[in-house]
Amino acid sequence: MPTPATPLPVPLLPWLLGLALLAGLPSSRAQGTQPVVDQRADEVKRCLQLRRDAPPVAVALAESLLREPDLAVEDEVKIYSCLGIAAGLAGDRARAVEAGAQMERLVKEHPRLPAQFRARAYSQAGSVFHGAGQIRRAEAAYLDAQGLAAQLPAEEAALFQATTLANIGLIHTDYLDSPEIADGYYRKALAAADSVGLEDPLILHNHALNLVALGRTDEAMAVIDHGEAVARRKQAQSVVDRLRAERAGLWIAQGRLAQARPLLDAVINAQQASADKPGLAGSLAKLSTLQRLSGDYAGALATAKRAWSNVDGTPQPQKQREVLRAWMAAQGQADDAMDVGARLHALDMQTLKEQRLELLADLQARSESAAAQRELATMRHQAQIRVLNDEKSTLLRGYGIALLVLLVLAGVGFGLLQRRKNRQLRKVSATDPLTGLRNRRAATEAMKAISSQRPVAGTRHVLFLIDIDHFKKVNDGFGHHAGDQVLIALAHRLREIGRVDDVIARWGGEEFLMACADLTEAQACTVASRLHEALCEVHELAPRQQWPLTVSLGFAPFPFFDNATSGWDYALRMADRALYAAKDRRNAWAGLWGRTLPAGATLQALLEAPEEAVRSGAIELVASYAVERLPQVPASRAA
Repeated sequence: MPTPATPLPVPLLPWLLGLALLAGLPSSRAQGTQPVVDQRADEVKRCLQLRRDAPPVAVALAESLLREPDLAVEDEVKIYSCLGIAAGLAGDRARAVEAGAQMERLVKEHPRLPAQFRARAYSQAGSVFHGAGQIRRAEAAYLDAQGLAAQLPAEEAALFQATTLANIGLIHTDYLDSPEIADGYYRKALAAADSVGLEDPLILHNHALNLVALGRTDEAMAVIDHGEAVARRKQAQSVVDRLRAERAGLWIAQGRLAQARPLLDAVINAQQASADKPGLAGSLAKLSTLQRLSGDYAGALATAKRAWSNVDGTPQPQKQREVLRAWMAAQGQADDAMDVGARLHALDMQTLKEQRLELLADLQARSESAAAQRELATMRHQAQIRVLNDEKSTLLRGYGIALLVLLVLAGVGFGLLQRRKNRQLRKVSATDPLTGLRNRRAATEAMKAISSQRPVAGTRHVLFLIDIDHFKKVNDGFGHHAGDQVLIALAHRLREIGRVDDVIARWGGEEFLMACADLTEAQACTVASRLHEALCEVHELAPRQQWPLTVSLGFAPFPFFDNATSGWDYALRMADRALYAAKDRRNAWAGLWGRTLPAGATLQALLEAPEEAVRSGAIELVASYAVERLPQVPASRAA
């Protein structure tokens, strides 16, 4: 898990608190050079203090310190941490990434460093990569930190948990354009921080920005008030300035232009002095909007262009989108506005292509690997303890006891072997042998577990059924081996698309199931569309013989209605209804989304005949094609 981080846009999220924690760890040096050690410790501390308010000065100081001989490993790690963050803020992404890589190298080369220091160092390296836009490398470092954090006391582990949740929320905000999902992660991060008495103005800043994006103005203003008070107590001036800029932005949206202007001017002057380019870009974008609303169109356009110069070519998708929107609004000519709009669209599409859902799928795979390594390490540790106890018994009790110890060891070995085989058998019994996905029985257990979890406010859990169109033609025309290859390829694609906690299973034959927690109706439609687009592709089943695979998809939420309790099995049957509607057309998707259970109606009656509820609006019918009614379902399928 990363060290708590700067929830300023992408680069600053985990930096500030992470640096403070890393700086707090002592360095191991020879006592004979204590004056030199003290002087160097002061210089390292000064570098960490300058990395945000004066990045160029911090870069020069860090490089000077790195040239000194006989650096302690801990000091070297801290200096590279300072260099990485300062270089990233100064716009030198290549130098920042190299500094992060050096931190990882040092920790790997010195495994005897305390687990606490190593966890914080990995977390801080992840923060450097995060700030430079290297999201996949940041995730790997976060996971290394998370594995080490499991060895720490509960309070330390909770601290890492808070930062990791905040970082995942930021990924959803900046790279997946999912502020609703990000809101849940920020709230969980704040709860984890609160559990150990941590007040983090950086997480509060990101939470406030996300609430602004969601349009929750009153709630955002309350978080800004709280965050600014905490930031002032922590002397985090950059966070104070950014929160003040967000306050001015809300005033502008409320039409309080005269009140917002002096506050923005003061913030812009402070951010120019501290070289906070991303924060300055956001403040200038808000100033451009204020100028446009005041009738100063030429000034608004010039300010928007000035804002863009501070984020052009940087890994700042959130600030870039804000600036480009202000630029578009300030344009006086249609052609120019279209050109800026095209750049905004290209930015959104680029981040979606580069970081989309495969980012979180990769995180899931890495997380499973880390969990397996922790389990193996635990087993080895337990085995070592048993061996030591046996050796002690041998010395105390002589050769007669030694024989008994050998028998005990043999029994322990047999027990471990049997335990391993039982675990392998359980895994095999829960896995579809062809695709490697969960089988129907394992998916059923996973669905029961999801049903027991209350959805995040405003969302529901959603179940998707996916069926391959005309699959019988593949087996009949190309053989069952070709059909198996299609099923394996589709399963692999589903793994790439799915999120960390999604349930993915082969439900039977050519039908697959996918269940996602905490989605709104709009997000469910987006997931259905992405699944349909990603799974429909051309397969070469024989030399120079290609077959265009298409799928039909149906989905439904659980609970199905806002005002009635129903489980995943009810959603499964409603999703099957929607799938039947999609297969009536083929190569399409459809969904049924319950609004409010009508008075006097029963769940069973609506399941058997939902058409009237669709017409009345009690059930929303959504699809990838124009559809006004549900097709009649044969009695055999309805049963």
